[in-house]
Amino acid sequence: MYHNRRAFINLMGSLVPGVFLKAPVNGLLSGQDPLLSVEGITVYLVNVDKPRNFSHSTWNNRQHLFFQVQVGQHKGWSEVLANKNDPGFDFVKWAEYLKALKGMPVMKAIDYCREQVLTGEWDHRKAEPALMALYDIMGKAVNKPTIEIWGLSGRNPVPAAFCILENEVDQALAQAAIAREQGLTHFVKLKLFGIPDTDQSLVTALRKYFGHETFLMADANRGYKNWKDLDELSLHMHALRKAGLNAIEDPADLSKEQWIELQKKIGDLALIPDYPMRPAFISIDQFDPAMGTYFNIHPDTMGTFREVIALGKKIREDQRGLMIGDSSFIGPACTCWQQLAIGLGASWVEAIEKPQESDIFQQCVQRSTTAINKKGLVEIKVLNPGFGLVMDEEKLRSKADRFAKLV
Repeated sequence: MYHNRRAFINLMGSLVPGVFLKAPVNGLLSGQDPLLSVEGITVYLVNVDKPRNFSHSTWNNRQHLFFQVQVGQHKGWSEVLANKNDPGFDFVKWAEYLKALKGMPVMKAIDYCREQVLTGEWDHRKAEPALMALYDIMGKAVNKPTIEIWGLSGRNPVPAAFCILENEVDQALAQAAIAREQGLTHFVKLKLFGIPDTDQSLVTALRKYFGHETFLMADANRGYKNWKDLDELSLHMHALRKAGLNAIEDPADLSKEQWIELQKKIGDLALIPDYPMRPAFISIDQFDPAMGTYFNIHPDTMGTFREVIALGKKIREDQRGLMIGDSSFIGPACTCWQQLAIGLGASWVEAIEKPQESDIFQQCVQRSTTAINKKGLVEIKVLNPGFGLVMDEEKLRSKADRFAKLV
């Protein structure tokens, strides 16, 4: 941890090129006007019962929190995957850290949240939803889309990626059928488990199901562990490529040098570093384009949006593909990360709504800036102020498992 907090935060500001926020926004929102200060925070708990299988564990259920932050007439929304396998967990206690924002002007609250994560007081999962809601309010308060304030110029639709997290072929194929039904077959991602026979069977079955038009990628969550050298690991990668895989994310726990060497050894199987990119304010100085073909910006692990944007731009400037990942989101966080994907010109975005797992969010949305079109692309419908989300709060209170007003 840095002992001189202010010096560290100033240093981080100097590392990000360009002006992150236009001066008029800073000037308008930095005053002490109580109408532009945080006055209320409500948290909603939504339990999701769809199991998710990983090489490291299984989530039989997971607990999402939707945050609504009130500043005058403006409401900012965000989401965090707060817990797994514990539907009765104390969500109010988990969210208590947000009480510190009470009474803060919006820009001061943003600076406070950044300081907490940059100095190690908060982890990334706590900082991101707080900042997301505040940046939503920031845009709404000045009647500007947040990605426009951030200086992101991309507006072209971005492919939505469907994710399959099953360790049995028949269950994976059942999820593949949902992907096809939803028109999400351009980019499909599956979880791998570091077990060669299982992994190759999954890839073979899904490639046969989708055909050759689908970009089929996988995430092993560093699951390949029993290899003595990169030559042995590359044999597993070649077998997956032969089975029909196009790209693999985090195949094993690798050093930067090993990432670079492995990409050389496995030909046209694209590597996607994820874990080495966490958090953005550290990885921005460690990023090397030779480590892979695509690079994952993974929500809930980045910490700060200013550095996320700088990192995304750096990846694109170095002629590498940018992936906006997911944290199993089902609600308000999706449109934020989708707009970032569009603004940065990402190759695809994985953070998409999942009505087959929980449709509570869709039942309560009154307005959203983004939507998935019939071609399976995430597009901006109308670029609304902030992140553009408007919710039916009365309906959300009735649909959520529990809710509480923090302040």
